[in-house]
Amino acid sequence: MFDTTERHVAAVRRGGVRIAYEVAGSGPTVLLLPAWMISNRRMWSAQVAGLCGGARVVTYDARGSGESDRPADPAAYDVAELVADTFAVLDATGTDRAVLVGNSLGGLLAFLAAAQQPERVAGLVLIAPSVDLTGGPESPMQRAAARFDEQLPEGDGWARYNRHAWQRDFPGFVRWFVETALGAEASAEVRAEGLAQGLDATAEVLAATVAARGQQRASDRAAMLRGLVDRITCPVLVVHGTDDAVNPPAWSEVLAVALRAEHVPLVGAGHCPQVTRGAEVTDLIAGFVQGLRR
Repeated sequence: MFDTTERHVAAVRRGGVRIAYEVAGSGPTVLLLPAWMISNRRMWSAQVAGLCGGARVVTYDARGSGESDRPADPAAYDVAELVADTFAVLDATGTDRAVLVGNSLGGLLAFLAAAQQPERVAGLVLIAPSVDLTGGPESPMQRAAARFDEQLPEGDGWARYNRHAWQRDFPGFVRWFVETALGAEASAEVRAEGLAQGLDATAEVLAATVAARGQQRASDRAAMLRGLVDRITCPVLVVHGTDDAVNPPAWSEVLAVALRAEHVPLVGAGHCPQVTRGAEVTDLIAGFVQGLRR
């Protein structure tokens, strides 16, 4: 079946960086935020198609991905810059208020945006968000990021998340990460699309994003995030796959309690259920948006 959804594709410039965005449908605005730059706005294809019949759906490519500019300076990927891009897209699309939906890094950006300008956020849907309020044992990704620049012995698994490993075999890293993030339930077609998006990324940009995160301790990072919880006043839905191999599902359990949010665990799903369970996640988002309208 052909997708006949009418779409408007444009771009906004902020600080000299071009951010490509797309608008489809009409109704209350739902902004689907980008995740890490190893993906692009195509990861939300199922949600755009499923939501645009009753909502105005906005997606955009994060700086460093897709059709947006790809600066090399790590400072360009500071989280404050990424949050500012979110507001720039809202401004460019004439959006005063929107429901923000984010997966992984996008979940963190949505959380920070809602804390920074609560009057512009009608609701939050956080899918396996990179928001750790516990400050407890670090995730495998956090541990790998702390050793990103070290010369490590060659290996599989998170040993691939390393600057020197990327220099040796970046496509191998992309394939491993995509398969790890999608999880065992991903179909061959879904894996192929994820790999295509990942190979469109560059090792230089991804390394710059890792450098931008710095070496802040998990406990300090968690304390900072806990300090923002009371600033988030909108309704929140937290969704997390129980088989997520990137962000611990326990993070979302704690986050949902802190935000007094509805928590939906997706049994057997991985880190990106909006991709592997497109219809199910779309229905959750649509139900949440309809609940806000009622």
